[in-house]
Amino acid sequence: MGREELDFPGRQGVLDASLRLQVVRAARCDEWAAGRSTQAEVYLFGRDLLSLRDWLRAECGGAEELIAVTSIRDQTVETFAPSHRANRELVRRGVRMTSFFDNSGGSSAVTDFIIAAGEDMPYHVACGPIQMKLFDGERVLVEGPVTGEGERSLMVMTGPEAVNAARQYLKAVRQTAVRARELRDRTVELTPRQHLIAAQLSAGHTDDEIAELLTISVRTVRYEVSRLLEVLAVKTRFAAGVRYARMRTHGT
Repeated sequence: MGREELDFPGRQGVLDASLRLQVVRAARCDEWAAGRSTQAEVYLFGRDLLSLRDWLRAECGGAEELIAVTSIRDQTVETFAPSHRANRELVRRGVRMTSFFDNSGGSSAVTDFIIAAGEDMPYHVACGPIQMKLFDGERVLVEGPVTGEGERSLMVMTGPEAVNAARQYLKAVRQTAVRARELRDRTVELTPRQHLIAAQLSAGHTDDEIAELLTISVRTVRYEVSRLLEVLAVKTRFAAGVRYARMRTHGT
């Protein structure tokens, strides 16, 4: 299965925001290791991934609002499908969910699955290098400290510092996001110039950079980008770049 490598517009902003969250996480891990953690709970699962999955579903099911950033880098359709079924059940039960999926280097088949499922699910494709969940705007779930070879742990952080870092990260992720259902494949015909500009959008270049590369005015670039959004039936530059990258992958 092919993998999609996209240089998301806004990626640097997400990376910058993720640093603050990583710093808070590292501090909580150190506090836990020293036995003085007051704003983090660590749950150890070792190699028992079944227990980890069951615990995680119970935590998600107990929330009224859930915002998640998930990587699909190592996912297949078979491994992702159970999570999708669990998400669908949470939505059916009334959980207010927003899911952002980082598909950098991920399988195009899984991205296709997310886009198809996103017709009636709150799924988005975005840049999100750090996996996390925010429960009810109060608790932040991240990977826990490393406790041994091959062992897994999860950590729930509370307190203003952790929650604010998570919110800033989610704000940056949201700025790169496009609703999955907007990425449904459509056959379109682009002019040679539109192909060139779309390729630059998928690489994350600004209007000024595109104008310099193609030796045209910034005003012309902005006009062409506006027309490109109409042709591709998307609302944002980010969505146009992602859709064009998918067009090249799928040959549409």
